[in-house]
Amino acid sequence: MDANKQTKGKTVKKGLLCIIAFVICAGLLFCYLNKVFSMGDADANRQTFKAFYAEADDTIDVMYLGTSASNRYFINPLAYEETGITCFTVATMGMPMFFVPDLVDEVQKSQDPQLYIIEMRWLLKNRDMITDAHIRRVTDNLKYSHIKEHALKIAFAEMDGSKGMLGDIGEYGLDYYIPILKYHGRLAEGNMSPGDFKLTATKNQTKGYVMSFNTTKQVNQFPGRVSEKRAELSDIAENALSATLDKCDEITENGDQVLFVLSPYCCLKGQKPMFNTAFDIVRERGYPVLDFNTPEMYEEVGLDFDKDYYNSKHVNYIGAEKYTRYLTDYLTEHYDLPDHRGESGYESWDKAYESYREYVKNGIDTIGIKAERGGPVTTVKYRGKVLNKKEIEKLEEEKEEILQERNAQDGILEEAEQESEKEQQNDE
Repeated sequence: MDANKQTKGKTVKKGLLCIIAFVICAGLLFCYLNKVFSMGDADANRQTFKAFYAEADDTIDVMYLGTSASNRYFINPLAYEETGITCFTVATMGMPMFFVPDLVDEVQKSQDPQLYIIEMRWLLKNRDMITDAHIRRVTDNLKYSHIKEHALKIAFAEMDGSKGMLGDIGEYGLDYYIPILKYHGRLAEGNMSPGDFKLTATKNQTKGYVMSFNTTKQVNQFPGRVSEKRAELSDIAENALSATLDKCDEITENGDQVLFVLSPYCCLKGQKPMFNTAFDIVRERGYPVLDFNTPEMYEEVGLDFDKDYYNSKHVNYIGAEKYTRYLTDYLTEHYDLPDHRGESGYESWDKAYESYREYVKNGIDTIGIKAERGGPVTTVKYRGKVLNKKEIEKLEEEKEEILQERNAQDGILEEAEQESEKEQQNDE
């Protein structure tokens, strides 16, 4: 009897151990597959987050948060090379501002920045414009923690009532927590790389500045529309800005500082008044704003809309260098930031600068136009096409006509508004 009981006991124990081992192996396999079947290793947004998480603790003095208007404009290694400021950009394409408070909390888990720079470009958006990708570029790349859970909770709440593609986000929200439910089809689509299976986690090499084939392209643009008027923000933009400012209050209570910026781009009609409203809100809360979208700032920065852009919303590396140097000079003048050049532990910043210089060493693409005999080589691109001399002259004429038409229209509208105001005053 005792022998039988012992045998049965050993069998039960052995069975339990097998079950436990199976559960552990299944759990590990599930975790591995969730990492494999997630946002691709080649994704620039993913590489930025991986690079940030790899930074040594307490080595970043400035955090730059925002949309692609952040990571295409500020060349972090160049700022370090010329001033010793360590600035890292955590930004994704179209990143909703309502993620900023949670990103600040995530940053503070490993870094203690003296200054946060927050890009304002996203504030033109309304709820219906936000896509699945705008959410996932952030939440898929955050390490799993209560911060990620909160970020998703905020995203789901803000999307409630959307008439866009995320109107039913609450019905399939589980795949935001379990990536394999979303990305399992990548294998069948042939959208996988060896790096995905090896979990190599390719990292951004330039401290958050994103280099792509567009970095060295040149596409002629029209200057942005400027205005002193005010216009309402969408409710989701107001909510995001308010939450961000509340987080800024926490930041400044701890002795750190915040700077809001609007990087220079080709503002369309009606956009600048919305930004002006946002500027008012930020300044009323006591925070400084650098608005680069004025004729005076275009001139101070030295921007050339014919040469410094690759599309209407982003500068090439020539434009980015101009923006970086202007903003870096501003930071040096207004904030007491340390110079880490030559310090032990900051060698990766020198390597980042080397990576940047290597990428842009051949300069802007100037293929396609031959100079007149004895003259300089001139290259102008418009909408991706390299123009010849006659096409350039025609473009200049068209641009001048359009600018004059814009000015005339703005003048007519302003006069009409002034007349309307006078009539209202007379009626009163």
